[in-house]
Amino acid sequence: MGTRDQIIHREIDLGKTLDTINLSIAVSGSLPLSKDITVTLEENPDEIDLYNQRNVSGEDVQFQKLNDSIYYYPLNQVKIQAGSIYGTYPICIETASLHCDSLYMLPLRLDSISDYELSENDTTVLVRLHLRNKYAGLYYVDGKLKNTEDTSDSLMYKMARNLVATDNGNTVRMYHYNLETEDYRPTHTFKITVNEDNSLSYSTWDQFIIHEGGGVYHPDVELYDFWYEYDNNGIRWRAEGFLYKERETSAEQEKLDDWLDEHRK
Repeated sequence: MGTRDQIIHREIDLGKTLDTINLSIAVSGSLPLSKDITVTLEENPDEIDLYNQRNVSGEDVQFQKLNDSIYYYPLNQVKIQAGSIYGTYPICIETASLHCDSLYMLPLRLDSISDYELSENDTTVLVRLHLRNKYAGLYYVDGKLKNTEDTSDSLMYKMARNLVATDNGNTVRMYHYNLETEDYRPTHTFKITVNEDNSLSYSTWDQFIIHEGGGVYHPDVELYDFWYEYDNNGIRWRAEGFLYKERETSAEQEKLDDWLDEHRK
């Protein structure tokens, strides 16, 4: 028995106060077990430091282990029952203190197993944790920026935007488009919250001055019909348009295009 991949990926849903991820512990071989076995695991924190040293630049954000106070293991061991080849190991994680710019891992090592031998070189796995909610993901903006003091001064634009889950189950972080360049600094970053009635609220992430905003989220087409007004070098500008989730097929994109054509102002 060993760990097949050094890193496995799991998502944490910020819409839940306490979310549970599951790991599968499997016995290699083509035949089901003839009797129950038990497996115990332990943490191996040094593996995160080793991973950072080997794979992450010293100038980049480093992977870190979750704070001990926000997660726990409800089972002391995993039982793989006779007739099966794997068992499930749950990990419960409190989501309130997780930050979207942090890189989280849990380092787990197979410690013991009844009746079988552990692999000598393949016993540790790093669980890479990703934060999500149902409004996050890759979106595309089809929008317009215009000077509220001089309406002839405007810009049509289309671009991809990665909406990052933050705070809770209905808030995402977004980067605003700078007139001169695509700007990813805190001065051009803000949050969108989808309210219970699907209306939109906005707030700054750090230094971006956002005056007001509105619009609505359409869950049936996974699309934000948005507008917000913001400060651009002392002048009030307005951003408006559609922010829609990436479509997987051309047929889905055609359906979306029809929806956009019908709802454009």
